[in-house]
Amino acid sequence: MAHSQSRNDILTATVSKIEKLNPETVCVQLSCPEIVHYKAGQYLRIFIEGHTARSYSLASAPSVDKTLHLHVRRSAGGAVSRWFHEELAVGDALHISRPQGYCYYQPANLDRPMLMIGTGSGLAPLYGMARDALRHGHRGDIHLYHGVRQREELFLVEQLQALARLNPNFRYVPCLSRGDVSEGCLSGRALNIALRDTNLSAEWCVYLSGNPDMVNDAYQAVSAAGVAAAAILSDQLAVNAGTDFYARVA
Repeated sequence: MAHSQSRNDILTATVSKIEKLNPETVCVQLSCPEIVHYKAGQYLRIFIEGHTARSYSLASAPSVDKTLHLHVRRSAGGAVSRWFHEELAVGDALHISRPQGYCYYQPANLDRPMLMIGTGSGLAPLYGMARDALRHGHRGDIHLYHGVRQREELFLVEQLQALARLNPNFRYVPCLSRGDVSEGCLSGRALNIALRDTNLSAEWCVYLSGNPDMVNDAYQAVSAAGVAAAAILSDQLAVNAGTDFYARVA
């Protein structure tokens, strides 16, 4: 999906750090002094020759991190993701948009329970939003379910487990859909496990990110459980509805 962009809307960011999260995913940290404010859960567009090459969710939280974090999973046949993994280096410049999107943490109701379901690198915005919510003193339950196929595809496990130990209202559940299930993980699809374990009602807010089929299935399921459409947040859903947002990369 390529979109033209005014030169005034394209910013220059510098790569400050590249960290391997798992064999196929890296965290790219960007420094961009022109971006002072953003909301946890928004996304950036990456530009090549003035056109959108890819859109990536922010994994950083403005209340916690000093740089912008992107989680980039290597995609088979994906030239952009290969470039991130094989060519990009610390000190390089990237052309980016300002943070965009309406799927972000909103601290208006600190007692509202939140369910977060993500697959693969769709963990990125959920990681940022969960940390931002806890930093804001969110009192309601925050349940984060991260689904991957096999154990080696998980990442940020220790950080999320530490977050759960420090915050009694935060629950992190890694889910494996294939292979042997190791200690601390549950077997099955993240969506199915989340629905089984959560007593959803109209008071919940649900955040979805990752595989588009999972997002669509989750929307139907949580709607049927009584969650209002306005409280089910995902940029992928906005794309499906035909609004002017861009899909997250999962």
